[in-house]
Amino acid sequence: MSRIIKWAIALIFCSFALVNLNDPDGFIWVPVYVTVAFLPLASIEKVSVRLLKFYSLFLFIVGALVALGLLNSIMPWQADDRMGNMWEHQREGFGLILGAIWLWFGRKL
Repeated sequence: MSRIIKWAIALIFCSFALVNLNDPDGFIWVPVYVTVAFLPLASIEKVSVRLLKFYSLFLFIVGALVALGLLNSIMPWQADDRMGNMWEHQREGFGLILGAIWLWFGRKL
């Protein structure tokens, strides 16, 4: 059962990557989401738990900064559109936070 959940979550992050293919800043988000999708599924010999936790913490901090709008000045410009009561960068920041949570807890399933 946990294997099915892991692959389902990986597919969700792959769909996040697909949605970002047409964005002006897709070159940032597509590799990040694909990496987040499959990194917890890698064997422990290839990817250590310590590396996962470090990458998770890094993504969480960057995601929080993006979601709060503190990194908007260095993000590629795009027309902001509200969807689900959140701006584009807020959605991207919360996506990074979700990715950080998945990296932190993905191996524990």
